[in-house]
Amino acid sequence: MRLSDNFVECFKKRHAVIIGITRSGKTFFAARVLKRLQKQNVHTLFVDPKHDNSYSHLGTVCTTTMEVLEQLLLRNPAIVFRPATTAEGRIEDLDKITELLFTLSRKDGFKRIRRVVAIDELQLFVKKGNSKAVETIWTVGAGIGIVGMALTQRIQLLNETAWSQSDNKVIFRIEDRPEYLRSRNLDHYVDNLEHFQDPINRYSFYCTTGGGKWKIREPIEASEDLLDLKLAPPVSRNTDSGSWNSPYNP
Repeated sequence: MRLSDNFVECFKKRHAVIIGITRSGKTFFAARVLKRLQKQNVHTLFVDPKHDNSYSHLGTVCTTTMEVLEQLLLRNPAIVFRPATTAEGRIEDLDKITELLFTLSRKDGFKRIRRVVAIDELQLFVKKGNSKAVETIWTVGAGIGIVGMALTQRIQLLNETAWSQSDNKVIFRIEDRPEYLRSRNLDHYVDNLEHFQDPINRYSFYCTTGGGKWKIREPIEASEDLLDLKLAPPVSRNTDSGSWNSPYNP
């Protein structure tokens, strides 16, 4: 699947959650979307609690909140932030960064900057189900040009505000129990579990960009700027026909 301009535009204006087990394709998907947004002059800030060098291509790497502030003041359009490694430190760092973003967004010279804040492994920044930063970004951020993108491995790990306030929902293969998924009104995903559990479809995903309309999508194509990264999943093809292994509508 190629990411159309209209599809990417949805992530520029509205909050998103991207969910999937390890190596399901969620981070590769997020990286592709962020790269496309950068080309549209959208500023991005990727919060990387794992300190993974695979994500360094997404921007200037910062390891302290002061370094982030310096880059924000320079109007650097692409930043990767590696927060503290302790639980309390991570949460405190994200709260500080969020406060900085909101403060700057009200100042002359910064008001027109549109920014997407992508948070990997969102559950690591939530304490007892709550997060000041997440609540702030997902409830009032879009109104001042700050849009959230949350990545996690299971829906059950998601902060409730991030899930309920995100029009864009992208689900790769997950391991949430079917009964839990049905309780979240995702009967339609459960009905397609066999499809997502088939190794042939391991990088396909299920998504909605609002309005209650969900679709199964083919794996996204790797672009030249990401082909050499560990993030890029191998593409599954039917070698006999040369077509995608995808028994569904794109």
